[in-house]
Amino acid sequence: MRLALPRSRGLCTHIPQSEHIMIAAPTGLRVVDLHRPSALNALNAEMVSTLLPLVRDWQRTNGDLKMVVFRGSGPRAFCAGGDIRFLADCAAGEDASARQPAFDFFREEYALNHAIGTSRTPIVSLLEGIVMGGGVGLSVHGHVRVATESTMFAMPETGIGFFPDVGGTYFLPRLKGELGTYLGLTGARLKGRDVFTAGIATHFVPAERLPTLEALLLEFGSKPIWRGVEVLQTSLDALDAINEAEAAPASFVDAHAAEIDECFGRPTVAAIVKAVNAAAAAASSDDHWAVRAAKDLGRASPTSLEVTLEALRRGASCDSLGECLEMEFRIAQRFMRHPDFVTGVRAVMSKGAEPATWAPPPSSAAEIEEFFVAGEEGELALPTPPHMQ
Repeated sequence: MRLALPRSRGLCTHIPQSEHIMIAAPTGLRVVDLHRPSALNALNAEMVSTLLPLVRDWQRTNGDLKMVVFRGSGPRAFCAGGDIRFLADCAAGEDASARQPAFDFFREEYALNHAIGTSRTPIVSLLEGIVMGGGVGLSVHGHVRVATESTMFAMPETGIGFFPDVGGTYFLPRLKGELGTYLGLTGARLKGRDVFTAGIATHFVPAERLPTLEALLLEFGSKPIWRGVEVLQTSLDALDAINEAEAAPASFVDAHAAEIDECFGRPTVAAIVKAVNAAAAAASSDDHWAVRAAKDLGRASPTSLEVTLEALRRGASCDSLGECLEMEFRIAQRFMRHPDFVTGVRAVMSKGAEPATWAPPPSSAAEIEEFFVAGEEGELALPTPPHMQ
C-alpha cells in the first residue's frame, strides 16, 4: 500500500501495522509513518501500543537492521502531541477506575520514549511540520533529528494545566543556558533552522532535498557494511552545506540567548515573571520575544508553572532519561487529579469558548512536593534494554 502524500515517498511500500501506523521494510531499514493526518498525527493509545513492542524488538537485531526512520503522514505535522481529549476525559471521571486508561497510556508512552532513548539501532526522525508534546518525545531522544524550514517545535503543556513530559524534564534542561526553561514554561514556538540552532534537531535539511535524503537512507540501508551514524551525519551536513553561500536567516536563539538566560535563570516563578514583565515593558515592539513570553506566562496554569520549574531543575540533576521519566510518571498521576488539566484542555478544545479557570497555585514547598510523590498508580518500572544488561 502506498500513502497518498504530497511528495514522493521513495523509502516505502507500506504494510499497515495498525490503523494509524504504517511500516515499510526496505533493505536494512524500518520506516514508520505516523498515519493520522486528520489529527495532525497526534499519538493515541493504539499508536503507542503498536510502536512500543516494535521499537523494543528492533533492538534485538542480528545486524541486518541498520536504522529506523520516523515520519509523519501529510505535509502539516510530524506529530502534534498526545491525545489530550482522551486524557482529559479520563481525568474528569468520577473515580480512580476512570483514570486507569490514562495511567496505562502514560506507562506505555514513557516506556516508548525510554526505548527510543536507549536504542542501539540508530533512529532517524524527519521533522516536517508541527512537532509538539508526544511528537517531541518520539523524536528528540533518538540519534538523528532532521528539521526543515517547515518544522515548528513547541512544548505547550503549561497552557493546558499540565507539564512538559515525554522526557521534557531531561532534554529541556540540557539545552543551551536557560533556553529549556523558557520553552518549558512559556510553550514558545521555534521554527525552521532555529529548531536546529537550539539543539532540538541535530541537522537542518531544506525540504526540497528530502527526496535526496531519503535516497541516501536507502543507500545506507542496502550497503553490506554499515559504517555507523557518524557517516550518515556527515552526509546530512553536506546536504545543508550546499546552500552555505546563501545568507542564513538570523537566529532567534543566538540573538536573544543572553536576555533569556537573564530572565529565566531566576530561582522562582514569581522572579521569572517579574523579570519577563520588565523586559516586555522595555521592549521596542509588540513582537518582541519578552512581550509574547509575558502573555504566555500570564495565560498558563499557575500550578503548571510552579511544578514545571521544579521538575526542570530536578531533571537537570537526573543521571538518565529513565530517571526523569520515572519522575514524570509521578507528576502525571498528580495532574490527572488536578482540576487545571481538565479546564485547560476544555479551553483548548473549545477554542476559547470555555476559558480555563485555574486553581490557586501551590503555596508552599510541601504542596509542590506532592506532585513528586508516587500516587495511586505507583512507580514506573522501565526494563533495562537487553543490550545494556
